[in-house]
Amino acid sequence: MLGYVRRIVPFSSVDGPGNRTAVFMQGCNFRCFYCHNPETQQVGDCSNPLEGVMAMDHFEVVAAVLKYRDFTQGVTLSGGECTVQLDFLLALCKDLQASNIEVFVDTNGHLAPRDFRQLCPYVDKFIFDVKATRIAEHTALTGHSPELVLENLAWAIAGKQLYEVRTVVVPDVLPNRVTVADTSRLISVDAAIRYKLIKFRARGVGPRFGALRTPDDQYMAGLQALALSLGVANCIIV
Repeated sequence: MLGYVRRIVPFSSVDGPGNRTAVFMQGCNFRCFYCHNPETQQVGDCSNPLEGVMAMDHFEVVAAVLKYRDFTQGVTLSGGECTVQLDFLLALCKDLQASNIEVFVDTNGHLAPRDFRQLCPYVDKFIFDVKATRIAEHTALTGHSPELVLENLAWAIAGKQLYEVRTVVVPDVLPNRVTVADTSRLISVDAAIRYKLIKFRARGVGPRFGALRTPDDQYMAGLQALALSLGVANCIIV
């Protein structure tokens, strides 16, 4: 099964618990204005080779991960949006689990529920990126409504497969309090789920959005307090 990989980071401490190998796959179905990895958005294939992208079969990726297994807790498959290459992702997850590697998938959650549920048996935990919860704001930001994201998020919560939710906080543009409140109510049913609130930073984004401000500590602390008040047991700010 051939896939397209932007890079493999042997050791990462920010892509799930412990020291992990992170595989960043090429292609994304969203076009968020604050994307800090725009080079991963375009989907490549054999007729459209992309600079800096490796065409690898899933056995090659597994072999790369196994080189570091004695020094890591597991692997996190990310992007871009790794579910864009669903067949490749599924084959990769199956072989990693067969090799006794803990598998995390970092996703925006935008895929058909039947496809998400097909993937679940081969994933230990998911990390969800919840950008907004209301239709108008999510559609304006990503080009898609949030229904699939929220349905798959609920399935992961019910199956005890959700490790973390991340929300990027952009003042003056996104309805941050609404998103944090809605998300907190969903994940508060499981105290093991971590909620990570990420400050928007202008570094690396397009020039059109470079003037947007980074939220200050007081603003972020208010969102954190909101999440905790709604039952989230573990909310951190980065």
